[in-house]
Amino acid sequence: MKSRCCTEHTARTALRRPKNYCAGPMAGAKLRSRSSAKRPHQKPAAVKCPGGPDPKYTLFWALRSSLLPLLLLALLALASYGAESRRLQTTATDSASSVPNSSFDAVVPRPSITIRVDDDRSSTGSGITDGRAKAAAISSSDGRASVITGDGDASGMGTRANADLVGPLVSGDMSGVFQHLPPNASVPVSAYSLRIDDMAALVVPKGYRLERHVVVTGDGYKLGTFRIPYGRAGPGPARRPPVLLIHGISLASTCWVVNSPQQSLAFILADRGYDVWMMNTRGNTFSRDHVLYRDSQSAFWRFSVDEMAKWDLRENIKYIQDTTGFSKVGLVGHSQGGTIGLMALSDDPWLAESVSVLVALGPCAYVKYMKSVVLGSFCLQANTSQLLNMLPSQELIYMSYQMQQTYLNGVCQVPGTMMTCLTTMEAIFGASRRITAAQYRRYWQIWPSSTSLGNSLQWAQIYNEPKPRFFRHNYGPEYKLEDVRAPVVMVSGGSDVLADMQDIAEQKKRLRNVIRKELHIPDYSHMDFIWDTGAARTAYPIILEALAESFS
Repeated sequence: MKSRCCTEHTARTALRRPKNYCAGPMAGAKLRSRSSAKRPHQKPAAVKCPGGPDPKYTLFWALRSSLLPLLLLALLALASYGAESRRLQTTATDSASSVPNSSFDAVVPRPSITIRVDDDRSSTGSGITDGRAKAAAISSSDGRASVITGDGDASGMGTRANADLVGPLVSGDMSGVFQHLPPNASVPVSAYSLRIDDMAALVVPKGYRLERHVVVTGDGYKLGTFRIPYGRAGPGPARRPPVLLIHGISLASTCWVVNSPQQSLAFILADRGYDVWMMNTRGNTFSRDHVLYRDSQSAFWRFSVDEMAKWDLRENIKYIQDTTGFSKVGLVGHSQGGTIGLMALSDDPWLAESVSVLVALGPCAYVKYMKSVVLGSFCLQANTSQLLNMLPSQELIYMSYQMQQTYLNGVCQVPGTMMTCLTTMEAIFGASRRITAAQYRRYWQIWPSSTSLGNSLQWAQIYNEPKPRFFRHNYGPEYKLEDVRAPVVMVSGGSDVLADMQDIAEQKKRLRNVIRKELHIPDYSHMDFIWDTGAARTAYPIILEALAESFS
């Protein structure tokens, strides 16, 4: 008799994703008898494999069911290698013009900007460290967080200056003080070709002060958190309640400031009197440092969304409390950002007393009915259990500045190939009736941002479950949303292919005791919540209302 492997079928048999492959004396066993096959309502007993999994069959099925993800990873690895080599060469060339700043032991680039002052004389100064600008490394009380902040004006930009930016804006490593132009400065947003790693280019020309803080988590990740402490009108005498914005997967803090001041949520909140903080989850463009590991090491990428909820969000909230003196922080999360808030609130009773309200835009706690063509195909093809065991922890969606310039700022900006990029974008996030092709060309300059393979595979596991479930990494214990105690506001879209209404209904059922407000926008897709230039009239009023009530 031929030897064959036995399988423990799941309800989603179309995936052909066996979980066990018997070795040894049980190699010829069958899962069910002929009689049990005729009784579909009777659940057959799974065959145990005392000999353990057969490595030969395990490898065969893992490769067979995961061909597409493996090919994608191989292509990303090749592209990353070439881009990283060019980045290292560029870093070596630029290091000669950098000077160490002894106050926080960092090498800060000193690009020059040309400004025009009120007496029409031109002067050149450093946008980061010259003149009265100061930088200091300040540790919080628990010794695990540091901040790089600024005080004073940049050289040549005194209090009397009516400055207009003439040369290129400061770019590159933003490890320092970001000085803002005076409120009356007028710089056309479209005049700049953006860098994926340049928050200053999106904030400073629009008349806002920008600070970069470094929050160190308990497991050693150094997270880049940006702050707009007040609006264009200045600080004022009143205390400003803090609001923390949490981006979604493949995004960064740039998503909150990419549009104009009247259209971007971060600017709207700052002008309405809030102290706006924008966190960056581990591994993305602005959070690629660790106390022990480099981002080129596999150990750096050994995380999933669980750690973002356990460490990243919690440490940011505590840091904001220590910095501002407020006991409560308002949260606004988009996509995975809202989900991170729900995960943390369901798992940590302390956060319920520290969060005034959580506004979830297109929340994706459950993704059973997700309809994204690309992400759904990835989840179906990915044999997640085998991939997690076979592949080392690694980066997913690597995007360096060189790659961005070649593809998103190069190929995707050409009319002949732009439609291909647009079709790919819509295959991932769904078609939008609110975002034009011209707008996408701008948004591609700040998208995508990196995450880990483990983060993506965790969502694939949740998607592949027969019933809606919301559990920890690698089929761990479930998150109990019924344990959330902080007020929640849910904003959903009728054309959202990632946060389907059936999944939203499951979340509402479990959060029914804490949901304070709901808003459903029939024609909204997943990215409209952050990129729609009309969101200030459709999605953001309920956010302002909820925050005002929570801090009253």
